[in-house]
Amino acid sequence: MAKEPGQGLYPLGVIAKAQGTRGGFILEVDEPASTQDMPDLLYLRYPEKQWAPYRIAEWRPHQARRRNVFFVRLEGIDTRTEAEQLRGEEVKTDRFTEPPADSDNVAGYAVIRENGTRMGEVADIMETPAYHILVVQSTDRFVLIPWIDQFVAEVDEKSRTIRTRNTAELEALE
Repeated sequence: MAKEPGQGLYPLGVIAKAQGTRGGFILEVDEPASTQDMPDLLYLRYPEKQWAPYRIAEWRPHQARRRNVFFVRLEGIDTRTEAEQLRGEEVKTDRFTEPPADSDNVAGYAVIRENGTRMGEVADIMETPAYHILVVQSTDRFVLIPWIDQFVAEVDEKSRTIRTRNTAELEALE
């Protein structure tokens, strides 16, 4: 059952390109917070240019350094040719999501190791279904730190710092 434009649908993102041979594509999401609680359905104007619902078959983050890029496969879109026809198409959802509050944003916070030395600065936060991941810009590369008690010891909003622990192995990963 197709929906007419504006009937409870909210922008989610745009299809960047086809990916793989089974109808998958890369979706660039406008507001990453909107992917925290994904609905079962996404809406596309395909194939008849009316908003039609498609059930999500597969959804996962695509690039570690960009929190707004996802690999998506939808039921009913089964070939690369079908996915290629979707390039540049808008994707909508029937679930409205408020953007995150600014107070939750830790971009720019200094990241301090448990020994007191500075690791770097939070460049971004990746949002995954399980937990957030801090993307820390160190001197020469990015370090990904899951935002869980095992790795994040303390967040100090006044001094804009995040104290970490147990991150030596994470920093060694390439």
